[in-house]
Amino acid sequence: MPHAHSDRQRLHDLSMSQDGVVSPSDLAACGFSRRSVARRVAEGTWQRVGGAILLAPAPFDAERHLTDRQWAAVLTITYGPRARISGDLALRRAGWHLAGTPRLIVMPHKPPAALPQIRVLRRPDGAAIRSPEGFRFMAPLDALVDSLIVLGERRSADVIDLVLQRRLIDAESFARAAQPHLGSGHNGATCLRAMLERVTSGSRSEAEQRMGALLDRSGTGPWARNVPVRDITNRVVAEIDFAHLGLRIAIEVDGRAHHTGRMAFERDRERQNVLMLQGWLVLRFTWEQITQRPGEVLAAVLAAVAQRVA
Repeated sequence: MPHAHSDRQRLHDLSMSQDGVVSPSDLAACGFSRRSVARRVAEGTWQRVGGAILLAPAPFDAERHLTDRQWAAVLTITYGPRARISGDLALRRAGWHLAGTPRLIVMPHKPPAALPQIRVLRRPDGAAIRSPEGFRFMAPLDALVDSLIVLGERRSADVIDLVLQRRLIDAESFARAAQPHLGSGHNGATCLRAMLERVTSGSRSEAEQRMGALLDRSGTGPWARNVPVRDITNRVVAEIDFAHLGLRIAIEVDGRAHHTGRMAFERDRERQNVLMLQGWLVLRFTWEQITQRPGEVLAAVLAAVAQRVA
């Protein structure tokens, strides 16, 4: 057990810089033997999380309460410096907060250690975004593709709808990211092909696809999709899901995974105000209305058209 003040200070500084997550080699460099580390873990003073040591007492629920940065440290220590962090951690680091995405690591070989809640994708080493702490993250679009590979088609559809509603991706960039994984024999290729078809269908979610089919049958068109609205400085201030340009009718669609946070609520209201001030008649329909009460949706559209042509 180390007694030197310098060793204790080094451990304190290391703990502060790494949010309390250190490696066995870090502890050895600070003068702690394997036996002294094992004793502290057995006593509950510290905890093992994968191959890392958490300098926090055992009552701390590591799996539930670790921060994303702490998890990144745990994964890098456990799986080694060639591991690339993907899935939910890489997505959130880029600001893509997508519920239901898995925790993933991408590695070129089978890992010597494992954590039960982590899914490992084996793939040759490639590009990564290196954080200031030295952690390697997949780019958000690649992390999204990795997530879809393991989620399965049903759960992937919900994630894709959310991504599309938030305007995080476009069809071209998604196709480019998915392309290397679409070949025969690739894990998740069938699911990825289905998601690529969903993204490139011409509208941004299943709700919009169904709304488009209703409008096509209504005979009230033409309806343009994903129409930008610009202010007097030519800045895009809103985008209309479906627009009747001649009658200035705007239709907004809320999908199954519609964002309901405070910031999203404020953005939606701001967009609607912009449209109304520019003379648009705005109709808004939910997933439930479109799928369960399509007759009511069509009636509202027909009434809006009748009002505009009167």
